[in-house]
Amino acid sequence: MALSNSAMRRVSLRNIGSHKLRLALTVIAVVLGTAFISGAFMFTKALSSTFDNAVATSFDGVDVVLGPGEGQPGIPLSEVDTLRADDKIGAVNIHNNTTVAVGDAEGNALQAGGTSSIHVWYPEGESVGADEPLVEGNAPEGPDQVVINEAAAEEYGLSPGDQLTVVDPQSRAELEVAGVYTTDVDGASNTAAPLLGMAEGGFIERYTDGQTISQVVLSAPGDGSADALLTHVEQTYPQYTADTGEKLAEQMSEQISEALKFVNYFLVAFGLIGLLVGTFLIANTFSMIVAQRTKEFALLRALGASRRQITVSVVFEALVVGLLGSAVGVLAGMGLVAAIKAVLAATGNELPASGLGLSWQAVLIPIVLGTVVTVISAWTPAQRAGQVQPVEAMRSTEAATSTPLTARTIFGAVLAAVGVGAAVWGAFNEDWSANTRAILVGVGLFGVIVGFFFAGPALSIPVVPSLGRVIGLPFGSIGRLAATNSRRNPRRVATTAFALTLGIALVTAIGMLGQTMKASMADFYEDNVRSDFVLSGPTSGQFPLPAETVEDARGVDGVASLGEIYMLPMLVDGQTPQPGSPMGEAVEGDLTEALPLELEEVAPGEDKAEAARTEGKEGFYATPSLAAERGWQVGESYALTGPTGGRTVEAPLLGTFDGTGPMIMPVIATKTTAEQFAAPDTMRLYQVAVNKTEGKDADELRAGLEEAVKPLLVVQVLDSKDMAEEMGGAVDAMLNILYGLLALAVIIAVLGIVNTLTLNVIERRQEIGMLRAVGTQRRQVRTMIILEAVAIAVFGALVGIIIGLGLGWAFLRVLAEEGLDTIVVPWGLIGWMLAGSAVVGVLAALWPASRAARTAPLDAIAED
Repeated sequence: MALSNSAMRRVSLRNIGSHKLRLALTVIAVVLGTAFISGAFMFTKALSSTFDNAVATSFDGVDVVLGPGEGQPGIPLSEVDTLRADDKIGAVNIHNNTTVAVGDAEGNALQAGGTSSIHVWYPEGESVGADEPLVEGNAPEGPDQVVINEAAAEEYGLSPGDQLTVVDPQSRAELEVAGVYTTDVDGASNTAAPLLGMAEGGFIERYTDGQTISQVVLSAPGDGSADALLTHVEQTYPQYTADTGEKLAEQMSEQISEALKFVNYFLVAFGLIGLLVGTFLIANTFSMIVAQRTKEFALLRALGASRRQITVSVVFEALVVGLLGSAVGVLAGMGLVAAIKAVLAATGNELPASGLGLSWQAVLIPIVLGTVVTVISAWTPAQRAGQVQPVEAMRSTEAATSTPLTARTIFGAVLAAVGVGAAVWGAFNEDWSANTRAILVGVGLFGVIVGFFFAGPALSIPVVPSLGRVIGLPFGSIGRLAATNSRRNPRRVATTAFALTLGIALVTAIGMLGQTMKASMADFYEDNVRSDFVLSGPTSGQFPLPAETVEDARGVDGVASLGEIYMLPMLVDGQTPQPGSPMGEAVEGDLTEALPLELEEVAPGEDKAEAARTEGKEGFYATPSLAAERGWQVGESYALTGPTGGRTVEAPLLGTFDGTGPMIMPVIATKTTAEQFAAPDTMRLYQVAVNKTEGKDADELRAGLEEAVKPLLVVQVLDSKDMAEEMGGAVDAMLNILYGLLALAVIIAVLGIVNTLTLNVIERRQEIGMLRAVGTQRRQVRTMIILEAVAIAVFGALVGIIIGLGLGWAFLRVLAEEGLDTIVVPWGLIGWMLAGSAVVGVLAALWPASRAARTAPLDAIAED
């Protein structure tokens, strides 16, 4: 009599309930992968909600935002009085702010998460939009007083009457704290970064050109609507741009969401890596479970279950496990986001009004993905379960017969060879574009990884026992027995090691990329920084050097010459200096000493050394390729213009130059020329190159420079080595984030080893019982299991390192044209990973080994 489908489903559910231990770790693998994906969606949503709320609340009460029209540098200050006299407009506020660096009275920087700024502050009831009511002190007056946000005042112990050093891109000032304010914009005052407010008149005097402002916000009078006010403003002041605050808030929210998509994609990618590694763990688990349940399936076949019903029953179990693990993963994702928010709050970067970021994507996508991955992983073991014959119910053991490895080994070896060939081809074929070569290397990597998956069992047969003998040498006969055991099931060994191989390969490749980037940057700065020292601003690039830097440095004893490097937007002959970007450069001093370049063509009869000196000259320099593309001739004059309402000046092309690097733009104007067409607030000091006088001690000059620029708060004194180390620190920070995310894959791999060893112990219960019966001590059983795990882990790590080094080398060959031409092998990282893999093996084996050691001899050798 055939069994019904409902009966088979009951069998599957009872099997899940009665074998909680062997499925628990599989559920955990699903949980880890889906938790990361769910957490990624939730965290991105929480970030977006925080920004959206801040934007929306900051525009509450703002009916219309007025900005300069096309080609205008700003709104004339005289227009503010006109707007205030308009009886169809309620309140008018100047909406300007400037990025600043803030220090205490002694000149020590007040540094915290976030960027410090100073804005126009209005008393409560006079502001358009969110009020900033005082909680202590008085309103600021004039250009020498400010109010400070409450969180920063608490963080740094500031109160009314205290003095602050405030540095902006143009100057440095000593300002008094008049009062402390809070805000009704939810979360805006929670940052510990100093956010200063100054009275309107004082701000105009100190932080504007005295002629124009960048933006004005308006409110409607009485019960007037925003739309009516917008219509009036558009009709009465058509020379300006205008829009409602609500619409601008929506546009800003859309821009924020678009920017945060990268964060989401980045985090989801690592979640998918975790699920990929988990796939092999799940497949391995179900393979072992099927092998252990051979008699059970045979009995079901004898009772009338069809092959299809057996296969479907295993798939059904996988479906239940996938749904359960994915659902728990969503809950774990919520916990992950809550933990991240708690850490951010503890470090002064709270995400207020964000919630946990729950959305349908954060719930549905991880559940679907986790379930599908689990079912796919269990499909092959389920097919194998359906092939069990009823006669196998009479076997005395549950050991499944292994099929030969020949076919899969040949297929895997061929696939790996093709992958290696594709990667090498992509690495050396310099006739193709970098993108095409990178794709070819990626295809090659895929071939190598899949090839190893198929050929891994055959490779493990000679390698793992050999590793086991070396590792087990100090342990005598137990070590030899562990090495022998590791050879018995090569499929299981290879599949268990494969998860660790993937994680180690990615870590190795990324480590190689990071070390190469650091070495290449060190070479670049050593070869290209020609000055003795460089005065530079913060690494983030958010704040330029104060204009006072030049004069402060010039007054230091031992300074022979300075090279000033400015960044500014410009148009040359009506076109941007580079496609899609108006950014160009200006230099004061010797061009070839300030920047790593050489002049190629100069005006006929002019000496190159003299042509490189820019002091007092009018003109500009360009790359030969840009000059040829635009038809510019050395000695001929062309129009240089500020891109927004700037002035225009005719200046000659002084020469063409050859040089590349992050500090070199395609067009470089002289400072004298730039000052004629650029608005002062658009010309930002980027670096100052300092050369010492002959015989001056470098350390003494550094000390003098550091003392001179200390009051400016943001200026660093660096030599070429310092610059390389600073950039290397940024690379290390990026790598640490990647390593932390890749740790997920390694954790899942560790669970895979735990899972495999646990099921292995269950499967070998009789064997372990016999060992105990003939006198093997519990300690020796534990040692045997641990040695097997260490051999498997080291095997997986070795293969991962080899694949990772090959991947890293191939990609770095492709990126050689981008300046990464000093390939470095991270030997230290490799050593730590090998040692770590042995530790991973030990830790993963502790619980299974302890379980094996507790096996009772008489119970183990008894027939089931």
